[in-house]
Amino acid sequence: MTANQTDLKEQLKKRLFDSISAQIDLIGYVPDDIAKLVKNFTFDTRDVDQASNDMGFETGLVENEAITANNQSDKEKLAELVNGHYDKVFYDYDGMMGILHRDTQYRNIGYWDETTLSQDQASERLQDTLLGFIPEKSGRILDVACGMGASTRRLLNHYPAGNVWAINISGKQIESTRRNAPGCNAQVMNAVDMEFDNDFFDSILCIEAAMHFETRQKFLEESFRVLKTGGYLVLSDILLTSRERLAQIPMFHSPDNHIETVEEYYELLSDAGFSSIVITDESQNVWGAHFLRAVNRIHEKFYSGDINIIELTETLWTYYNANAVMGTCLFVSAQK
Repeated sequence: MTANQTDLKEQLKKRLFDSISAQIDLIGYVPDDIAKLVKNFTFDTRDVDQASNDMGFETGLVENEAITANNQSDKEKLAELVNGHYDKVFYDYDGMMGILHRDTQYRNIGYWDETTLSQDQASERLQDTLLGFIPEKSGRILDVACGMGASTRRLLNHYPAGNVWAINISGKQIESTRRNAPGCNAQVMNAVDMEFDNDFFDSILCIEAAMHFETRQKFLEESFRVLKTGGYLVLSDILLTSRERLAQIPMFHSPDNHIETVEEYYELLSDAGFSSIVITDESQNVWGAHFLRAVNRIHEKFYSGDINIIELTETLWTYYNANAVMGTCLFVSAQK
């Protein structure tokens, strides 16, 4: 082996080691999450706590990272963090999002079964399933956290454009929504501080976004306010594994948004004033099926030579990390 070949081998080993180490560091200070990653591996949680302290974490919490958006500057900082992340990954057609979502402008996990052949079909099925909770599709509907506007555009199958509203905190994504759903009312707006009149909407749709809001409680209260009596809120949501996890990741801003169980979610909706509440655990057909499809798709791209071993490893470990911190995937319907 030549000197250049040896150097390349060592560089590869270091890059792979650094990549995996960085991913493990993301989840390593919450014992339950690291246990989920390694399954039956036995370890002393005192070692994890010590490692957390060595990395600058307080007992399960990251110092100075959690944001509680009690004033406008905090809300703007949170919006900047969320937009910075999603504007980057949503429009990165050559990155992981491009690999997995190239056939669609949806950016959600989707809802899968044995007949689902693509991400576009899975995302459409997710939206159609949520809309199925609305018995009469008439009047005004609001698409909250509309992403790039694929969900807003699909609403045109049921509603005239003038009756469809879409909001998002990202101006870039609102621009895409206006192109994808011409004639709809798309505007930059925070889901927990809506600028609509009371009793304005007949229905509200929100797909995989409430985990980012400051907080779900404020969003549910605002949704109840702007809905007409008898109106429906339908949404899909993802619960992460712990309050500590929310504190670790800046774009999730605060552990105050953590919900542990379906029962807690039900109470939150009830306290906001909603009735006829239906909540189902769809984890297996949402994250579980998406995870298996994504890992297979990533290996297909590696086998065909479209990505290299570094890209394969880093992308797979991103998914392993996400699987370790992913809690319950919920479908929710509630009526005012």
